Amino acid sequence: MFSRNAGWREKVNLGKIFEAKDISGEIKQSSEVCIIGSGAGGAVVAKELAEYGHEVVLIEEGSRWTKENYPRDPIMVFRKMYRDSGGSVTIGKPPVLLPIGKALGGTTKVNSGTCLRTPDKVLHRWRREFGLEGVEPDQMRPYFERVEKIVSATPVGKEIMGRNNEIFLEGAKKLGYSAGPLIRNANENCHGCGICTLGCPTDGKRSTDLNYIPQAVSFGARVYCEARAEKIIVKDGQISGIEGSILDPESGKPKTRFSVTCKILVLCAGAIHTPLLLKRNGLANSSGQVGKNLRIHPGIRVSAIFDQDINGYLGVPQSAYVDEFADEGIMMEGVFVVPFLTAPMLPFLGEKNKELMFHYKNIAAFGAMIMDETRGTVFQGPFGLPLIRYQLCDEDIKKASRAVAYASEIWLAAGAKRVFPAVCWMPEINSIKQVRTLIQRGIRPGELEMMAFHPMGTCQMGAERRTSVVDPYGESWDVKNLFIADASIFPTCLGVNPMESIMAFANRTADYIHRMKLNSA
Repeated sequence: MFSRNAGWREKVNLGKIFEAKDISGEIKQSSEVCIIGSGAGGAVVAKELAEYGHEVVLIEEGSRWTKENYPRDPIMVFRKMYRDSGGSVTIGKPPVLLPIGKALGGTTKVNSGTCLRTPDKVLHRWRREFGLEGVEPDQMRPYFERVEKIVSATPVGKEIMGRNNEIFLEGAKKLGYSAGPLIRNANENCHGCGICTLGCPTDGKRSTDLNYIPQAVSFGARVYCEARAEKIIVKDGQISGIEGSILDPESGKPKTRFSVTCKILVLCAGAIHTPLLLKRNGLANSSGQVGKNLRIHPGIRVSAIFDQDINGYLGVPQSAYVDEFADEGIMMEGVFVVPFLTAPMLPFLGEKNKELMFHYKNIAAFGAMIMDETRGTVFQGPFGLPLIRYQLCDEDIKKASRAVAYASEIWLAAGAKRVFPAVCWMPEINSIKQVRTLIQRGIRPGELEMMAFHPMGTCQMGAERRTSVVDPYGESWDVKNLFIADASIFPTCLGVNPMESIMAFANRTADYIHRMKLNSA
């Protein structure tokens, strides 16, 4: 990592967060660096470059939400803080729900906050198979450590873990499986209220709008919320600026225009919308790889009913893991949701589903995601909306089948009376014999309910321009000074939650921009 000089901070601080309500006329700005997106990638790049003393403008399409103005109705949260009201879905068999955050702070505002480093074996693979220099574990360690310090990464304490996660760990340990509490970005203000994905009401979960963005502003960064980037300006083969619209937060319609002239443009709009922005502008695609190679960590959820009270809504929803099957490409993590989302995750319709919901306090749930080999594609559909094609391959279906079986086995070991694997031909499991039947019979693509939360890989980095979109530091092979610093650049999926990896690689890219592009000593 590049050292900082305190003298860079001694400049007039013009930093501020602007919202559409603050803006009446057209905005014209100039800056050394313009960043699109304020989530795990964009916020880190903004803070690091602003701290180095560079002029930074950060553009965010979503609104600014705080614990004082959060929507209190869960349905309104999905409408206001998620893209497409949380209804983004892949086209394929099975269709996979893929919710994506849209707010100052990006998806970090509505995720579970899990902090896991890129596994060493993944970094070694990237060096070996993709020729990436500077990504070995020892080289990345300082970036992970820096991120963990800033976001307050700590293991979940037993007092806020919740019975839902505790009892799954008990089952895993009875079977001798490797398991434990997860590490997440939270401080002492986290009380385990259980609604991480609806926005934290205590600021206990340290999303980027509570650490990186305020620090960026303190170093002079200007942040524009409700601003949609639309046109990338390129002159003589290098970045010149960006243009777009300031949006009315209620209607979503353009209110006025903005433009930013800049030397460096960093795209951090996520693995779905970064490639779409490039495609709309016809840029950075000489390799033909923009929008391809999508991985999503497709996930399953297995629920259970116990005789004892679980009260799964109490405690951190994603506070425990089972990594016994990581070498098979399966990672299990806690999950629980509010009642109106619990009902559809249970089997049956009508009275039978209603009867299950009467036992809400006895319901437990746990999830598993797979390290997918499937490669999806992102297209631009009608009205500028994304179309995401993702057809689960045979190997990934086999992994998903094993994940369902393993989770069901753990629930039975924990003492569950009824297990619901979300498999259409086996809605309920009551014995190990049924688990064995599930393994023997297997699951076909259309027979399983799946969801995912980790899109990545659609603008992958590599050592050769013919097979990748950006170089090993995130710069476009085709357009000088155009960088990408989000999950789009990952050459493969990670097998773990990507937030910390995005942050660490964004920090690495920021250091490179400072050192090699902005002529700083």
